[in-house]
Amino acid sequence: MKNYIYNSDVGIFEIVHKGHLQYELWIEEELLGEYQSAELAAEDVAEFNTDYVEWDRLKNELENFPKSLAEWTSVSEESPH
Repeated sequence: MKNYIYNSDVGIFEIVHKGHLQYELWIEEELLGEYQSAELAAEDVAEFNTDYVEWDRLKNELENFPKSLAEWTSVSEESPH
């Protein structure tokens, strides 16, 4: 399974592949949402629409953040979640 991570200013975001069309978005130990694709999870992070206040409040303040899943780090190992 392929997972994705992004080390942000507020913590480490992780997109975890759980099964066919099942992805979870985490920050540290907090589950932020479930998605049908990793791209949709990454899109919520890029749009500061995660319901994680510390991240979402940075909208219009940050310049360096991944605008698409292609900018996340891909990892093949299993997640502890």
